[in-house]
Amino acid sequence: MILAIGYYFIIVALILLLTIFLLVLTSALYLKLRLEPVKGVCTSNVRLDGKTALVTGGNQGIGLETARDLAARGARVLIACRDAKRAAAAVADIAATTGNKLVEFRPLDLAKFSSVRKFAEDFNSSYDRLDILVNNAGCAGLDSEFTEDGIDVVMQVNYFGAFLLTNLLLDKLIASKPSRIIIVSSWLHNFANVSVDDLYKLGKDGIPQQLNTYSKSKLCDLLWTKALAKRLPEGVTVNALHPGVVKTNIFGRLPAFALKVVNILCDVLFKTPKEGAQTTIHLCVAEEVEGVRGKYFMECKEAEYSRKADDDELVELVWKESLKMTSLKSQK
Repeated sequence: MILAIGYYFIIVALILLLTIFLLVLTSALYLKLRLEPVKGVCTSNVRLDGKTALVTGGNQGIGLETARDLAARGARVLIACRDAKRAAAAVADIAATTGNKLVEFRPLDLAKFSSVRKFAEDFNSSYDRLDILVNNAGCAGLDSEFTEDGIDVVMQVNYFGAFLLTNLLLDKLIASKPSRIIIVSSWLHNFANVSVDDLYKLGKDGIPQQLNTYSKSKLCDLLWTKALAKRLPEGVTVNALHPGVVKTNIFGRLPAFALKVVNILCDVLFKTPKEGAQTTIHLCVAEEVEGVRGKYFMECKEAEYSRKADDDELVELVWKESLKMTSLKSQK
C-alpha cells in the first residue's frame, strides 16, 4: 500500500514537471512567433577597407560572428575581452575564414573601471581612428556580488563598463566620423524598472533577481542610447538593438536544471550566433541607417521599445548619475 502511494506521487510529480515544461515550451514558442516571426538578415554589401572596428566580447557567440563579418568586409578588427586564450583562438579563426590578417586582441575587463581606463588609454595612443564601436559584451545568470568599484557585477559589465569605455573613446570616434556606436540591449528591458537610487544596489540571490538585474542593465543600455544620441555631433550615431534569443553561453552559470531547460528551448526555437549577429552587423554597415540615432532595432528594422526609454527626465537622471559613478566629467 505504501509502495503504491509512493509510485502514485512519483507519477504525479513527473506529470507536473512535464506540464510545466510544456507550458514553458508553449510560452517560448508564442514569444518566438510574436517577436521573431522572420529572422532579419543584413543585406548590405558595404566594404570597410581602411576602417577600424572594436567589438567587446568578440571572442565568442554574437561578438565573434560580428567581428568575423566586419573582418570579411576588410576592416581592421579589434577583439576586446578578458580571456586571452579564447581570444587568440577567435583571432586565428577569423583570419583563417576571412583571409583578413588585421584582426587583433586587446585585454579588457568591463567589471573593472581600472581595466577600462587602461584599455582606452592604450587604444587612444595606439590607433589613429575608430569607425565602429560595438558594445556587445555582456553577462547574465550571476549571483549578486559587488565589483571592486562597488557596483553589481551584471550592471557593471552590461552597462557601466560599456558606458565608461564609450565615453573615453568618444574623441577618437568623433575624429573618425562618420562613425557608429552600437549597443547590444535586449527585449527583456521591457520588464525592468530603473530608479537612480538603486542603480548599483544588490538584490537577493536567485534566478528572479538575476533576471531582474539583467533586464535592468538592458533598460539602462536603452536609456543611455537615448541620452548619448542627444549629445553626439553630426556624423556620429548610436543605436541599440535586441539580437534575438540566441544560443550562447551567456547563461552558462545558471543552475544545471535551469540551464538544461534553456538549452533545450534554444536548440528548438532560437537563433545561432551568426543569425543573432545580423542586426548588429546591419547597424554597423547598412547605408539606410547612416544618420539614424537613438533608435532601437530588432531583426534589422526599427522596433517598439519600453515607454520608460522616452521618459526624458529618467534618461537625464540616469545619464548624470552614470557620469558620477564612473567619475567622468559632466557633459551637456
